[in-house]
Amino acid sequence: MRTEAQHIGDDREALGWALGSVRVGLTERLRMLRTHKVLTIHSLAVSWIVMFIVSSAFNVIIALATRLRFHGMASAMGRLIEGFHYDRYVPLADAMPMELFVLMGLVVILFSVSLSLSLKRHSAAFAVFCGAVGLSLCAWLYLLGIPAYGQAISPQHRWRIGACFILTTGVLSALRFCGSTPNSSMQRLGRR
Repeated sequence: MRTEAQHIGDDREALGWALGSVRVGLTERLRMLRTHKVLTIHSLAVSWIVMFIVSSAFNVIIALATRLRFHGMASAMGRLIEGFHYDRYVPLADAMPMELFVLMGLVVILFSVSLSLSLKRHSAAFAVFCGAVGLSLCAWLYLLGIPAYGQAISPQHRWRIGACFILTTGVLSALRFCGSTPNSSMQRLGRR
């Protein structure tokens, strides 16, 4: 393409040729990236970890913003939660002990570590992720025991959180009991 572009005399024609060459190059590159190579177990696992990081970080930040009375920030974040009312969320944030904030922060850190390890395809990623899910579940169960939680969070939102934990626990259990963690599968493929 470079050689052919040198033989074009008109600048406008050369620009058209260059844009066409970029399009052809991108088309070929996308053709090489087939769907089965993009949607792998590893990429799905990474997406799941990212979802947990975002969700966990969101929960800590909105609770801290409410506790510290950053009304604007908490209200802006609350618009992303169905049925969120700042005035109902204040009693919940006030009822949360500082240890729970620390635990929720630790969960975000562990999910981030599991993401980093997973991207490096390290064998400890699965165990760290399981530990983070366990601690996250403990934090949520503790929140369920706070009476203000029922007033602050809609029943539908609580059901969605519970369904997410059930689905995650089911997938992790199936992987564990089948003896096929994502990392062990990757290691077996690497040996071949």
